[in-house]
Amino acid sequence: MHVAQLYRYPVKGLSAEPLASVQLEAGGTFPFDRCLAFLRTQSDFDADAPHWLPKANFLMLMLHERLAELDTRYDPERRLLLVDSPTGTRRFAIDDPDARRELEAFLERTAGSRAGAPRLVEAPAHHFMDKADNVISLINLASIDDLARRLQKAVDPLRFRANIYISGAPAWSELDWVGRELRIGNTLFRVDRRNGRCAATNVNPSTAARDLDIPGTLRQHFGHKDCGVYLVVTRAGCVRTGDGVELAASPAPLPALSPAPAASPAPAVSEAWMCRACYLVVPAVRFAPSSASAAKPPRPLLPPADWKCPDCGAGATLLERAQPVFGPG
Repeated sequence: MHVAQLYRYPVKGLSAEPLASVQLEAGGTFPFDRCLAFLRTQSDFDADAPHWLPKANFLMLMLHERLAELDTRYDPERRLLLVDSPTGTRRFAIDDPDARRELEAFLERTAGSRAGAPRLVEAPAHHFMDKADNVISLINLASIDDLARRLQKAVDPLRFRANIYISGAPAWSELDWVGRELRIGNTLFRVDRRNGRCAATNVNPSTAARDLDIPGTLRQHFGHKDCGVYLVVTRAGCVRTGDGVELAASPAPLPALSPAPAASPAPAVSEAWMCRACYLVVPAVRFAPSSASAAKPPRPLLPPADWKCPDCGAGATLLERAQPVFGPG
């Protein structure tokens, strides 16, 4: 196994930047990855006391596929963002207040009607990843190849917006690595958890079209929406393209987590809703008021207007009734 590609995504929701190598710190994030974001809601964000917010608060591909029309490059030393769009190339000095406002207006026009009035936000040592903790995402290219075979269509690995892409591992084997130690070059990682996929992966990074249903296909074939894993750096080091990837011997046999149909599926949840943004399936019983009887919750069980998805933060307007599913999703 070896590292095939390395990428960072300096602006949340915007394009990838390939890297030949990266220096990682123990417990740290991928440097300059999602270090900038465009806040599109009224949620408070204080750069002096930053806190994590769910991804639906920001411009990103899950809700704003037209962002894929842009090819961006960020120079963190000069604080310059270069944006190639169908109308030409623009340069924005993000420390210039006028340029910053121009950039915000440009992104609002590009993203479309659901963008709100985005505000560029950042804070030292803060990231705008989909998860609150410091994790690094890894994709196994063999799993993407297998997914493409099932779809009978090409699948660009950049749909998955991972930091580390590896070759040489059996398809889907990475899902069995949770809890194991991984060595890449001289850097050590703990494989922390699976990566559940959202509607951002449906967007073609080359055309900005929603032309595939990646989470739906994963659910159809494997009963979950997981593709790739999150890593935590446990020993600092440098990772380079071409570096070997070595899975440490497991101290004890781990339960198989590979995407195979369950022998005994969980009882069906007949009343459920699905978030169209992140594909989380929510049993309707969760919408019952806390004062309702557990035995006889009120009917119909409809999501309240102020409901927010616990996974991505999207609102109730993005819920749709789901087909009967197995388990809570």
